[in-house]
Amino acid sequence: MNIKLSQHLPKTHTQKILKKEAKSKDDACLVVLVDDKKNILAESVLAEYTTRIEQLIEVSHFKGTTCETVADYALAGDKKTTKQNPVQLLLVGVGNTDKFNNTVLQKIANTIYSSTQKRVSSITVALGDALEENHFGQFALNLLAASYRFDKYKSEQATPVLTDVYLLADESLQPALAFAQSVFAGQSLTRDVANEPGNICFPAYMAEQAQELAKTYPDLLTVKVLGEDEMSALGMHCFLAVAQGSTKEGKLVLMEYRGKSEFSSNAGTTEQTTSNAKVSGLKALADKLPTKKSAKNASKNSSDNAQATNDNAPIVLVGKGVTFDSGGISIKPGAAMDEMKFDMGGSASVLGTIKALCEARLPINVVGALACAENMPSGDATRPGDIVKAMNGKSVEILNTDAEGRLVLADTLCYVQRYQPKAIIDVATLTGACVVALGHVRSAVFSNDEDVLFDLENASNLSGDLIWHMPLDDEYQAQLDSPIADMQNIGGKGAGAVTAACFLSRFIEEGQAWAHLDIAGTAWNSGKDKAATGRPVPLFMQYLKNSAEMA
Repeated sequence: MNIKLSQHLPKTHTQKILKKEAKSKDDACLVVLVDDKKNILAESVLAEYTTRIEQLIEVSHFKGTTCETVADYALAGDKKTTKQNPVQLLLVGVGNTDKFNNTVLQKIANTIYSSTQKRVSSITVALGDALEENHFGQFALNLLAASYRFDKYKSEQATPVLTDVYLLADESLQPALAFAQSVFAGQSLTRDVANEPGNICFPAYMAEQAQELAKTYPDLLTVKVLGEDEMSALGMHCFLAVAQGSTKEGKLVLMEYRGKSEFSSNAGTTEQTTSNAKVSGLKALADKLPTKKSAKNASKNSSDNAQATNDNAPIVLVGKGVTFDSGGISIKPGAAMDEMKFDMGGSASVLGTIKALCEARLPINVVGALACAENMPSGDATRPGDIVKAMNGKSVEILNTDAEGRLVLADTLCYVQRYQPKAIIDVATLTGACVVALGHVRSAVFSNDEDVLFDLENASNLSGDLIWHMPLDDEYQAQLDSPIADMQNIGGKGAGAVTAACFLSRFIEEGQAWAHLDIAGTAWNSGKDKAATGRPVPLFMQYLKNSAEMA
């Protein structure tokens, strides 16, 4: 669906719209927003339609409540009026404009799309100055998102009639519209890969999607892929403990977006290596990786060159990419297990964010890391009680193989710190406990850094992609103590989302800014209409946009 800014009302003509011999060629519709006090939004630009609008409000007893609609199908007035002004009118109630937020704007956008997509080819939504820039961007994104569909596996696909949307608003809002279009492109990719079934979307598929992006945006993006041999040589045995039960090889995909300048990329190989690479060479590679300096060892009097390097340091996004989560040996109940194809929602959102970045061409350096594995039960699968070592040398007693996301993330977090990033944000459909705590409205955020937390909360408010700050007190760490290893991978029944975050925090070096997003309740909708939501791509893009503007 195409969406554009416009400063003109839809054109009128004198075609006979009731002619039966052929379908009407008048496929335009003017969408008018009316609040709960029957005030017409953007009234100043609707002068030639005012009489029709007021008449329609009166005869239909229109109240302007949120998502209330009424259409006149261009039949209002006498024959002469209809010929002169045949464009259809659709009135949409918006309720109390003082209560506008992303949820309300999403409902309004969905109502507009569903009311027009089957019967007109173009609509003009009269906004005028009714929406400030932030709400305008949210509205445009939601209108685009309403057009998204995933029906590639249906033998019969319904093609919407609506193809063009014009937003009647000031030209100064063009940058906000362009940004919304970029976010939509990334969000759609996120939803596409997350909606794919597990027999299509597995670790190699995710790597292929990233490599296709690099081909599309060669001036901005490079992609590097590590297989299981490479990870074994690097000591990433927590990651491998998850991947080893599946015939599908685990992959660590590194996507380096250079929107500002060059930055150190010694954390990856120069190209995708093959599974028969020499282990000695991989160990040499590991030895050459730069080590993240802790705050205690950092020089207080850094030089100008060091400061410049820090300014170019990337923000790293790490996504959990368990392409199907059976639970492993700790197998899940059968009910709704099909929805475990969505357990790669974190990596899908990172992939989509990189796509959106390339579309928006934000002047910022970002690394996206996709930690992709399939968690399956087999003779090779990890057993409850097994002990493995992470890349940082810490031992982990795996008490539950269904707490696997934190294992692939642990080694990936160790790995990406070699980029010496400004901040690391990992995102994962990590715990059912998070769904119990926050439901499906807000994603949980945990952080060791007040600045990162503030920036994420600000981006949440601006994007409408909501988060909620959760605790990360040291007192919770004791729940992870193991009598025979450095830690265990679960912390018992209480505070499950918190102890999962505490587990990840043990793999973050001192002085490294980090945040963890648990999107278990927001990455997809369950039930009959199960589908990926594309969150938190809007949150990430707003956060990165703000970061680029502050740099």
